[in-house]
Amino acid sequence: MPRAKEFDEAEVLDQALELFRARGFKHTSFSDLVDELGVSRQSLYDTYGDKQTLYQTALRRYLDRAIDGIRRKLDDPAPVRQVFTEFFDRMIDGNCAHGSPGCLMVNSMVELSPHDADTRALAATHAREIEGLFASRLSAAQRKGEIAKSKDPIALARFLYHTILGLSVASRALGERDSLKLSAHLALQVLD
Repeated sequence: MPRAKEFDEAEVLDQALELFRARGFKHTSFSDLVDELGVSRQSLYDTYGDKQTLYQTALRRYLDRAIDGIRRKLDDPAPVRQVFTEFFDRMIDGNCAHGSPGCLMVNSMVELSPHDADTRALAATHAREIEGLFASRLSAAQRKGEIAKSKDPIALARFLYHTILGLSVASRALGERDSLKLSAHLALQVLD
């Protein structure tokens, strides 16, 4: 009879996610995971296989949560400019908070996407999903007359997603909250 798991998979995955988020994939060894998570090496291997699989599983969990949060924010019935301003401000505040390791997806894109097909595929899927959510919200705003009919919601969505990426990297590298918010507010003028 197989032995019962000695740990809560969801809890361990959340801890691994935060460890990878803080240190990155390359700077987190399997020994670090064993030590920090308090789970035996064999249990981690039996459950996730290798470090790459654990990382990809943690990244997917992170992305699922991120998409849910974005979807909830975009469901706000407030005017579209206000919704996106609050979204950008909250993202910048979170990324610039003392000790914040930033966005795991953006960190993964910078660290791994250039040479890791799995991460690149996740990044592309995530980008299309966010852009789709943005385009849907922007189209709804356009129907309400909040955005000019001449503007392409898909192009705007892609631009706003790319803006998020740039702001996320800059917030991690520079942490200049006020400057980043000014940049975000200037970028959002495309909605006027």
